[in-house]
Amino acid sequence: MKEILFYSRGTEYGWLSNFERAPQIINGIEYPTNEHYYQSEKANTYDIRNWIINAPNPFLAMKAGRSLRKKEMTRDWNRKKIIVMKEGLRAKFTQNGMLKGQLLNTGDAILHENSPTDMIWGIKGLDLLGILLMEIRDELNE
Repeated sequence: MKEILFYSRGTEYGWLSNFERAPQIINGIEYPTNEHYYQSEKANTYDIRNWIINAPNPFLAMKAGRSLRKKEMTRDWNRKKIIVMKEGLRAKFTQNGMLKGQLLNTGDAILHENSPTDMIWGIKGLDLLGILLMEIRDELNE
């Protein structure tokens, strides 16, 4: 079975990254990347959420989201984060025809985010980003 590793934008499969500049609209709000969407959903106030949505790049959106204190975070974030990520990925790949085609062209390959440090989303941990991408690919194939 073929395996595809991705991590950095600008590499062969970098478009699978949450940092890929692929605008998506969710609940009437446009996000420049899936990272902006995911990190903004952590915030429990409009001002913080809005700052993250408008962060100049996905790296700063990630840093802002990761720096939130518990009192600034959406209640039950740990329970909601997988649902939020999947919703963002679904929007990214259904609203961007080229990316949808590229994802479908991965066939039945196993997808892994090759992050050297991420123990939730990356291959060295739970590998959840790859798993969710494959679930979205299966939905698109139906």
